[in-house]
Amino acid sequence: MLVWATRTVSALTLRIAFFGGLFLVVAIAQVAITTALRAVGWSGGASLAVSGAAVLAIVLSGVQLAEIVAERRAAARELERLRQGLPSGPCCIVWRTGEGEAEMPWELMGAVQAEYPKLARRLGVEGFAILEFEINSEGMAKNIHCVDVWPSQVFFDAARAALTQARFRPRGDTHPRFGASYRMPFVFRIAGAARLRDRGRKAQAPRPALKAATQAVEKLRRSA
Repeated sequence: MLVWATRTVSALTLRIAFFGGLFLVVAIAQVAITTALRAVGWSGGASLAVSGAAVLAIVLSGVQLAEIVAERRAAARELERLRQGLPSGPCCIVWRTGEGEAEMPWELMGAVQAEYPKLARRLGVEGFAILEFEINSEGMAKNIHCVDVWPSQVFFDAARAALTQARFRPRGDTHPRFGASYRMPFVFRIAGAARLRDRGRKAQAPRPALKAATQAVEKLRRSA
């Protein structure tokens, strides 16, 4: 509901701004043309008729130009969607946490903030990425690669960019073994998008094999 409301308000705001600007242009143009024609000796009726025709031409041209711009933007957005491998409509993901998995010997130093892919957010597309990585002696992730991602590679790219900025430290008195691999899920959710699955693609539930990564990140969040 929140996503739908946000989009509706944005669309209405753009429409109001466009037609408000067009009204100002029309009003100014009509007054200017009428005044100029009367200054050169045209009668009131003739000047109003000519200025009205000119204003109509301005309005039609403005609307046509707006349609052309909108069509080109839509075409460019569609090409970008295809390039990124995103679905054409809203889809949401249901993420379920696992239970009873081993605790990761590292803890995060602060929150990991991944930037939501812009086009995916605009289309109302949710997703996840599971990353496998190692941690070096400086507490930074290395050798990052994708274990699973849905529905597009853009979610892995965003998660990888965030993970490279993350910092880890050993948990408590543990002495982690360097060279060990760990997994971390990144879940991209849009606030208020739960209702979108009724209108878009069915929700995607992660496979059972991802429970270990899910439990690990949940414990990291609780301990942060």
